[in-house]
Amino acid sequence: MPRSFLVLQGTASPFFNRLTDALRERGHAARRVNFCGGDLLYGGAGNAWDYRGTPDDLSGWYAKLAQAGDFTDVIMFGDCREIHRHMHPVSQAFGLRVHVFEEGYVRPHWLTLERGGVNGRSLLPRDPSWYLDQRSVTPPSPVGRSTGYKLSERAYHDIRYRAANMLYATRFPHYRSHRPRNGVAEYAGLAVRALRQGQHDRHAERVTRELLDAGRQYYLFPLQLNSDTQIVVHSPFDGIRDAIAKVMRSFASHAPADAWLVIKNHPLDTGLIDYRHYARQLACELDMADRLRFIDAGHLPTLLEHARGVVVVNSTVGLSALHHRRPLIALGTAIYSMPGLTAQGELDDFWRDASPPDMHLYQAFLDYVVHHTQINGDFYTRTGIEMATAGAVSRLEAVHG
Repeated sequence: MPRSFLVLQGTASPFFNRLTDALRERGHAARRVNFCGGDLLYGGAGNAWDYRGTPDDLSGWYAKLAQAGDFTDVIMFGDCREIHRHMHPVSQAFGLRVHVFEEGYVRPHWLTLERGGVNGRSLLPRDPSWYLDQRSVTPPSPVGRSTGYKLSERAYHDIRYRAANMLYATRFPHYRSHRPRNGVAEYAGLAVRALRQGQHDRHAERVTRELLDAGRQYYLFPLQLNSDTQIVVHSPFDGIRDAIAKVMRSFASHAPADAWLVIKNHPLDTGLIDYRHYARQLACELDMADRLRFIDAGHLPTLLEHARGVVVVNSTVGLSALHHRRPLIALGTAIYSMPGLTAQGELDDFWRDASPPDMHLYQAFLDYVVHHTQINGDFYTRTGIEMATAGAVSRLEAVHG
């Protein structure tokens, strides 16, 4: 039965526009909302509304759309953006189905599409026995087909999107991006990082050899982006520095004396906050400078494979750690944080009492998550968008048709 989709803000790419066109081709009604110049650039003005009001007026505006009865479904990328948070109570009040896209829980070659919410708002159960019971009726998770994803293509779309935001700023006078820094500052930071990438790679290789050749017992703490909603909304921390302090203070007081802590920076970190300097200063204060290694690069599978344990806030690296059978603790809200997969006690106890995951449970969990929430594709490359669009339309029609 044909449905009617209200399409809110998507990624900085053509994906949401392609998805909207594909839904119309299938006989569904679909109308986009442009909140900024980037949305206008990629979605166009035809068959779309420009929202030019304030964020505080969004709830009323959404309610009027819902009250008119023209829409059955809402599509958005990310459920924690300010422009999207106002839709959740409205959709509940009027019985609209909400479908949320996000970067893949499983990496690479996958993206996420869930009904209701993602990450901390995900409706996925946190009960291990539930996944074990579902295993008999859940197909094995397939290997994702490569999309040809390139960071350069993502950056190209992001630059175009941000440039359009500046070009059409007067058309959308009240728009506020969910990203805390302006594009010039972020790309300046990334440019500096790119110039130093060779240096970062060589340093990470030296640290990795040092760890493996000496048979060091080490714990890995991969960082996330400071602006990530997983940190801002779904964690107990004020930011990444707060998380670093928590982990390092606990490690200094409770980890075995022969253990090292390896902090790996996020590959897309802009460097606008100097985490390396902060961690080294704190290590000196905690008298653990000789047991800390901070790297800005490195081969993640190798680091995971040999780690004594892995600490995350709620990064998707957690699933990779489980794949490598590593003891894991999540300090924030994560879909995989449950008995049998992650340590359920305190961080202070994890350093000495960590246990490897139940791999039977992990496989049951992975199969269900891939089958019900993941789509093979990406948001940025031509091939990836074609794959993602086909998979998303099929999922939207099959699951909720």
